[in-house]
Amino acid sequence: MLIDEFQRIKTSHQEALKKTAARVVLGPSVMRVFAAGTRDALLPVLADVKIEAIRQIWTQEDFSVWFDANVEGVVRVISRKNRDNPRISPGTKWGHSTKIMALLIRELVLNSRYFTDTEVERVSSFLYVPIDRIVMERLRKLKINLPFSRIREIDTRAKFYEVQEILGRAAAECGVPRVWFDDNWGDRQ
Repeated sequence: MLIDEFQRIKTSHQEALKKTAARVVLGPSVMRVFAAGTRDALLPVLADVKIEAIRQIWTQEDFSVWFDANVEGVVRVISRKNRDNPRISPGTKWGHSTKIMALLIRELVLNSRYFTDTEVERVSSFLYVPIDRIVMERLRKLKINLPFSRIREIDTRAKFYEVQEILGRAAAECGVPRVWFDDNWGDRQ
């Protein structure tokens, strides 16, 4: 029986990695601004993201198209569960939903064994920084002028991508992926 269980796990391991990543991403620090029931509604949406499509992405532009399309599923759930939630509007899509999607992708690409080392090396520079209070505070300390002061104020695609471009250019100068800027989470006091 134990061998059968390991066989079952073996055949669905990739899906289990996605479900685990979704649970990690939707922790209390992310979900605290949302209405009750949002987390449970988001779990299957995140677990269903076709993350394996990243294997076929070779340019930043193609990654952005894929990313934006996948944000749509997240924003639909959040909008439905949080119709009258002033804590997230008007940044429901470009603030909160992109944060969740960026966290999920980072978790699966950098913190799991979903992808090969070669794939991780190739796509890491495409990944976006999940923008949150910690990242915004660090950017302000570094004298970067942001067009917003809260996640809910990231209300346009232009605002989201403007910050990603700034981070991407600086990261490229150092030869590291922009998503590493999220390492500032470990340094917070």
